[in-house]
Amino acid sequence: MEMLLKVTIAAFAACGLLMVLRALFEAILLPASGDDAIHVYYIRGDSAETAHTVRACLHLREHRGMRGTLLFADDGLTPEAQTAAALALRGAKDAALCSKAQIIDYIRRENDSIGAGTA
Repeated sequence: MEMLLKVTIAAFAACGLLMVLRALFEAILLPASGDDAIHVYYIRGDSAETAHTVRACLHLREHRGMRGTLLFADDGLTPEAQTAAALALRGAKDAALCSKAQIIDYIRRENDSIGAGTA
């Protein structure tokens, strides 16, 4: 029994070490998106799933170093889900909810505002 406990603790310690190494690897080697990046997320489903997706993306941006604008594209949301997404995005800086048809216009407007657009 004692041997099984030691093996289990060693396995958990090894898993923890691998998780720490993976996090360091991601932080050092993966390129960070710039402030002028636009991340487009297609969201669909009911209000609970939509609110969870929006909150998770906002959490990534605030706490995990993700930078740029978050653009949530309506890909078949119910009316309740649209309301839930709007409430979750209320007060969020550089985040918006739009239809799939508005994505191109939104990106063009952002490019023109930072000077990268060609007219």
